[in-house]
Amino acid sequence: MFDVDRADGYHAWRDANLPAPHWVCVNLRNGHAHLGYQLATPVARTSAAKQKPLRYLAAIEHVLAKRLGADMGYAGLITKNPVHGDWWTIWHHSEPFSLDYLAEFCPDADLAAYNRRSRKEVGGLGRNVTVFDNVREWAYSAVREFWRPNGYDAWADAVRASCESANAFGREQGGPLPVSEIKATAKSIARWVWNRFTPAGFSQVQAHRGAKGGRIGGKVSKRPTKNGKARADLLPEVIKLKEQGYSNRDIAEDLQISASTVSLYLKRDRE
Repeated sequence: MFDVDRADGYHAWRDANLPAPHWVCVNLRNGHAHLGYQLATPVARTSAAKQKPLRYLAAIEHVLAKRLGADMGYAGLITKNPVHGDWWTIWHHSEPFSLDYLAEFCPDADLAAYNRRSRKEVGGLGRNVTVFDNVREWAYSAVREFWRPNGYDAWADAVRASCESANAFGREQGGPLPVSEIKATAKSIARWVWNRFTPAGFSQVQAHRGAKGGRIGGKVSKRPTKNGKARADLLPEVIKLKEQGYSNRDIAEDLQISASTVSLYLKRDRE
């Protein structure tokens, strides 16, 4: 959904060389319009949602909104009713679009720039991603305070409070997310972290770090050799910590290397 607040709102998609929306709902008094694109596959925002498709959709939405000259803070929660007599509605398609098809109209550089943007520039669906990222990074270490019998309920309440605190979006960003979406995000984070970060797993990691810490510390504190063997010896450590659910940032801090180096190691492992 896109909100184009200018007199020639209907023509925004043509001016931007984008595919015609499934419908355009025009206010005949001022020419402002809402443009709607129908997706072939819905993208969930519930507690069962997958972050990868949500991030993909948020990036596409952000880039298309900029190309259309649409309101970047429009959240799409309230829209003109396309079948109401007060609006002039133009229908274009019957078949929905895939996200991959819409992504073809988003230059790779623009999609990459979206992923590097400041959190202050977030809007639309990007608010969901921002809340998720902020809270999950906090949750990885905070969960240790709740490791006790029957501690999950208190943990879930703490995650919910953290999500509510992170839901501080201004009007220019589309305003706060609905309570239902905050509850769903909190539930997803709480369950995932609780199931994957356990006292037993943490003790194992700490013991592993203690056994390897001195040797690893000595290696990474020096400049790597020309053939890179000194730092390459850390690859098994990176892979093991990643499999245990630790983020690239946490792995980098533990092994005293950069997060970009961690990403490079994981990329080489996949290849």
